Amino acid sequence: MRQYKVICHMATSLDGKVEGNYLETPSAEYFGQEYENIHQKYKPKAWICGRVTFEKHFTNGEQVDLSNYSNADVSREDFIADKNAAAFAIAIDPSGKLGWNRSSISEEEYEERPDQHIITVLSENVSNPYLEHLRAIGVSYIFAGKTDRLDLKLALDKISRYFNITEFMLEGGGYINGSFLSAGLVDELSLILVPMVEGTNNAVSLFEYGDNPFRPEVEFTLEKVEQLENSGLWLRYRLKN
Repeated sequence: MRQYKVICHMATSLDGKVEGNYLETPSAEYFGQEYENIHQKYKPKAWICGRVTFEKHFTNGEQVDLSNYSNADVSREDFIADKNAAAFAIAIDPSGKLGWNRSSISEEEYEERPDQHIITVLSENVSNPYLEHLRAIGVSYIFAGKTDRLDLKLALDKISRYFNITEFMLEGGGYINGSFLSAGLVDELSLILVPMVEGTNNAVSLFEYGDNPFRPEVEFTLEKVEQLENSGLWLRYRLKN
């Protein structure tokens, strides 16, 4: 039995899209703030996003200079830089592509979530110079497999144990959500329904399995519906036993 719970907290259009042009409209601004307000209601100690989300909003595609660590030889053991932080931002980054240059999310980057210590989940394929760089700047890292197809349960088991976390907020994108769902790691849904239609075929949906061969049928039970302003809804579901 797992000692932690995973809540997938997302905002979607009426056609189930978590990305797209609709998010750039003035009408969507309210729901962006409401999304953050609801996140804060849960008072989570840790939130999870995939590499693409962190790259888009935090590292901005920057590449770190690893030339000083070209001779590094780092064992494939988990590295815990700050187990006593008040809160944690967890990045799923199998290949070690994110260009981190600091150990936490700052207030300037995310006013509502300052001082979130960064934990990155990696495969053992990541390079030695990249690991040495993370150690030098104080980013914690966890290994969750030898290849890019990570063992997400192993990752959360470790993080829960190392950092004393009993509840995780899973916050996208859609492919990371799909990976957690297919691994049986989504216990609840907190879903903001934005009364807009994206209509773009290639816009990412709430859950995307990609090339994952394991695509289970998952059923949830509606727990509560709350009407928001501007014709939105906040839907809460739990996994059906």
